[in-house]
Amino acid sequence: MPRHSAPLKPAWIRPRLVLTLAVASAGLVTAIWLPTRNDSADASEWRRTIPTIPSLEEFSDEFRGPEGSTVDPQKWFLRTATTGSGLTFRQSTRNARLDGDGNLEIVARESERSGLTSAQLVTKSMFRRASGQVEAKIKVPGDGDGLRPAFALFGAGGTNAAVNLLADPVEDGDFHTYTLAWSPESVALSRDGEVLQQMAPPQNGTDQLFRLTLSLFVTDAREADLPARMEVDFVRVGASPEAPQQSAPPSSPAPETTAPETTAPATTAPATTAPAQSPTTPPVEESTTPPAKTEPPAAPPTTSAPAAAAAKPWKTFTDYKAGDVVRFKGKDYRVLEAHTALPGWEPTTLVSLFKKL
Repeated sequence: MPRHSAPLKPAWIRPRLVLTLAVASAGLVTAIWLPTRNDSADASEWRRTIPTIPSLEEFSDEFRGPEGSTVDPQKWFLRTATTGSGLTFRQSTRNARLDGDGNLEIVARESERSGLTSAQLVTKSMFRRASGQVEAKIKVPGDGDGLRPAFALFGAGGTNAAVNLLADPVEDGDFHTYTLAWSPESVALSRDGEVLQQMAPPQNGTDQLFRLTLSLFVTDAREADLPARMEVDFVRVGASPEAPQQSAPPSSPAPETTAPETTAPATTAPATTAPAQSPTTPPVEESTTPPAKTEPPAAPPTTSAPAAAAAKPWKTFTDYKAGDVVRFKGKDYRVLEAHTALPGWEPTTLVSLFKKL
């Protein structure tokens, strides 16, 4: 057959063309898979990727850096996960960034492209102190409906125990300093230097490993005013001063000393009137009138005490049974299941234990 009349090979079986298509396909798959890998990471992957770092006793972050930059990767780990409510934590500066003025901004937002997103920061280091304090200066969103800010300590030694210092934050649009100080004898939670709660230390002691986390949860996107912004000025771990721990004991003996003083005058008053009127002839008439006047004042305090106790604002370390009605942030909630309230278990957080009335 003449050379010029030989049949041509079909284009789809040419080796060079096949190789070109294979390389292009591999590049396309890689370009699609790599950006979404971190977004689909679960909690188990998050724990595996945190490096093992020896525990520290001191820690500080003032969040200094250029505007729009991310947090210090040597101090914080940005978790990527999706919660049961559809909220996704992302490693994006749209959700966690520095403002250039020494503050960290955590933003919860919702968009058609990304959905409901926010950020959760976890310290890479673990901490351990038999006594010390953790403090942070934070400004939470002014309208906290549908939102739950968190600055929490959680056990890093295989326990799920956690304490949220922002269980009851001040929503006035200003910065406030939240502190948790502990010693082998007591644990105190304070805000702006004022002790709010003082409790006994855990049974397993205070010398336990823990990590810190910062986050802004969206519990109800219908009530939340999005985008919502939580700002953090600083986070510190270190030794606790002795003043806050010694300021609480004087407050407890104060009411005990005042109670005897109020009863003492009541007993001395009849005693002073009796001898003064004993020399006179009509002692009987004046001795009968003091008992009648002292008994009515004693009755009103006993009736007013139960009335005050009838009010049930939500409090930590309180036993509640199903059917109880509590008041939290000006709203009433019915207890659905018997439990003991702990820090971070507020009615707006554990919707499975409370029903809004």
